[in-house]
Amino acid sequence: MKKQFTNYREFYLPFAGNFGVINKHKVLYSELCKKEHLMKAYELVSKNKSANTFSIDINQSLDSYSQETFKTLTQSLKDHSFRFKPIKKISIPKKDGGSRIIGISGPRDKIVQKAASLLLEQIYEKDIFLPTSHGFRKGKSTHTALSQVQGWTNIDWFIEGDIAKCFDTIDHEILQCLLKKRIADQQFIEFYRKAIRCKYVDLQQNTVENSIVGVPQGGVLSPILSNIMLHELDSLMHQLEMYSKTSGNTSIPNPIYKKLHTKISNKRQGYPWMFLTENQRNERLKDIKTLEKKRAGIKSTLPSVRGFRIYYVRFADDFLIGINGSYDLAYKIRNLIDDFLKKELNLELNISKTKITNAKKDRAYFLGASVRVMTSRTNNQKRITGLQTKEGRKIKRRIPGHNIIIMAPIDLIVKRLSDQGFCIIRNFKKRDVIPKRKTAWVNLPLCDIVKKYNYVLTGIVNYYSFAYNRAQLNFIQYLVQHSLACTIMNKLKLTSRAQVFKKFGKSLEVPVSTTNGHESKKTIALNLEKSFKRTNTFQTKNSSLKLPYDIFYRSIRTTRWDNPQCVICKTYEKVEMHHRRPLCQSKTDGTLKGINSNLSRKQIPLCRSCHIKVHSGQYDGPGIY
Repeated sequence: MKKQFTNYREFYLPFAGNFGVINKHKVLYSELCKKEHLMKAYELVSKNKSANTFSIDINQSLDSYSQETFKTLTQSLKDHSFRFKPIKKISIPKKDGGSRIIGISGPRDKIVQKAASLLLEQIYEKDIFLPTSHGFRKGKSTHTALSQVQGWTNIDWFIEGDIAKCFDTIDHEILQCLLKKRIADQQFIEFYRKAIRCKYVDLQQNTVENSIVGVPQGGVLSPILSNIMLHELDSLMHQLEMYSKTSGNTSIPNPIYKKLHTKISNKRQGYPWMFLTENQRNERLKDIKTLEKKRAGIKSTLPSVRGFRIYYVRFADDFLIGINGSYDLAYKIRNLIDDFLKKELNLELNISKTKITNAKKDRAYFLGASVRVMTSRTNNQKRITGLQTKEGRKIKRRIPGHNIIIMAPIDLIVKRLSDQGFCIIRNFKKRDVIPKRKTAWVNLPLCDIVKKYNYVLTGIVNYYSFAYNRAQLNFIQYLVQHSLACTIMNKLKLTSRAQVFKKFGKSLEVPVSTTNGHESKKTIALNLEKSFKRTNTFQTKNSSLKLPYDIFYRSIRTTRWDNPQCVICKTYEKVEMHHRRPLCQSKTDGTLKGINSNLSRKQIPLCRSCHIKVHSGQYDGPGIY
């Protein structure tokens, strides 16, 4: 081995020295100040369900935005009078202890941040970001990351990487230096400093804090900034990958195994079996079985002293490294990354969560899936009886050895369902799991209950379409199906699940309620899969794919800004966007009122005078909804 992986500078500095020395962008801030660019950002922000969960004052609401509003915003950016409002600070507890801080900006600030994010994406997405980065990028998702992992071969060790509080500890000065490598516009750099150093407001403790380090999770600009910072880690690992390919062969043939394999092959393909007597066939089969037993205890290849391979993939602040080599090599690379993050990026590797996993004896967990290596060509699955050659000789089913398989962690999925109140786990190894009612949904209409269960079941089944053990998802479907039956049983005051299935059928088909509370002829049923055959398909075209544990609702509908007309008086002057529900009062607590409010949000163009009448309750004309 030429380099002992004791100093990351041997790999990082030669690459970093050539980073961003050409094609610096000098007119970025002027693009940010264009009204058309800000209006495009408004369209993208307003389509996001979580875009308006917080507003410091009523003037910041996305409601009442008009052409004049964008002119004022554009002018404030041009004369540098624009200031970011303080960010609301929310602390969300983690299941493993500790808390995660979420920062929520006001709607006006989100529009400006989204406009800046679009400009940065044009710079970095095209030529700079590497294919190993999959988080917060267009055309990238968790499935694209996992499909890249499945292409690795002959992996001996996994390194499950996790950066401790990555978003909260990003160094502002280091990030500014990285931006200057590609951006020569000082006005945009000053804008970045305004955005990154805005204050935090803690409404529970009634305090205001200064932002010294970190970018707020939940911020519109935070994902692209974190990718710019962690691109340096991607560059280091890219150099290590390239170097590993020049290290030579990773293994050499074992001569003892080769001799035994040749003997077995000669006995199988020697004198034609059809001309042998039955005793001669039995003797030859005994010799073959004896040689196969000897071969089973011998490795086909011997490890190479020189050669090794390194693979790497990252999604946000989580990364997975595959190593075809020794444990010492994996240990050195983990220490090398830890040293690099501390000295170059001022970040810290979470050593307790950064595990070195034996790929052939254990599983690595990455993006909600378990990853392992198929260790044997025959021992990992049951043998098939009845397979034989044309000559009548029995054979075994064989699969390629040392390939990576990605599976759905059934135990973790069931535990997550249990935490959310769908079932009770007694003994998972014996599959002693009891479905139970979802108490929080009992008071909803039947059709809404079935819709919610469909979101849960469809999300899990669609996400794990790649799973090698996809057949085991049938157990998950059973839990969801019978949990729905328990919820309906509790709602209708029935005595057993059997009565529920007798009344509504196996798929629990219920009538859809209309707006006036009556039942219509339409029905909705639980989307049950008939078969869970292995498909090995990744949804690589769906860049918005997320982990399937949360329930998502449809996004709000928006009206285009192309010369909007007031729907009441038909004028084109001073037209603003009116929201059917005030966004600053939007409910996100999961209650029925909040759910209906979020689902019914709609943007309607109204002129200023009509808009005031609608909000004050003075409008008494035709319905606008």
